[in-house]
Amino acid sequence: MGRTAVVMAMAMAGCGLAVLATASCAMPPAPPMSPGALPKAAPVPTSAPSLKPPLSPSPPSPSASPSSPSASASPSSPAPPSGSGPAVPVGDGVVTAADQPLLAAARQEAGAAVPGDDAVIVINRGPSGTGQLAWMPDERSYCLAVVREARARTSCKALPASWARIGVRLVTTGGTTAARTVFFAVVDGGHGPYGYQGRAGAAPGPDMGPVHDATAVFASGRTLSLLTYERTVGVLTPGDHDICSADNAICFPALDAYAG
Repeated sequence: MGRTAVVMAMAMAGCGLAVLATASCAMPPAPPMSPGALPKAAPVPTSAPSLKPPLSPSPPSPSASPSSPSASASPSSPAPPSGSGPAVPVGDGVVTAADQPLLAAARQEAGAAVPGDDAVIVINRGPSGTGQLAWMPDERSYCLAVVREARARTSCKALPASWARIGVRLVTTGGTTAARTVFFAVVDGGHGPYGYQGRAGAAPGPDMGPVHDATAVFASGRTLSLLTYERTVGVLTPGDHDICSADNAICFPALDAYAG
């Protein structure tokens, strides 16, 4: 046996005797591993992956698109015709056999589309084939025929969208014939008869003709009063009178500021 082997045998024998006496004898620690042999740590995800599929982008709303017609201001369009239907006369405004010359004169006028007798309102039956007729295709428009000597002058217009006096929808001139100006008024409600109401009890002058009125009713239930009255052209009566209903619910100046 060589010297080296004898020394190792003696050391192991001494260690075995030491183990029996004490537990301090242990195997020397293993040498450190080289850096290349160290295991790599698994990467830790910063956030859990989403299990939901990606959402597809929503299409733009038509109202939000600048090129969409609804996004731009649409031009104003005229109001559609009213569904109330034509007005029908009530009471003395209903056409009678004696009124046929007035209707014939109105129908002879070129371009005057006069409806049937049941839709014509007779406002005034004057002497010698004179008078005033009216018809309203709906609640927003009217036609007035002023008849003189079997000849009619007809005008058809729309009622104004707003008016200055409560209950008074229109005061206008219906034409001038025989040196007389015919005034035409449309007021709310059936509060007839209408007449002059002078200031301080004064009677109307001779240049101011009587007030005639008739009642028109629509299918919607709306009731209007149609008035005509005359005045001599060029004559001014001091202290013009008001025209009022029988119950004084509606009054307006006979020559109102917005007459035209």
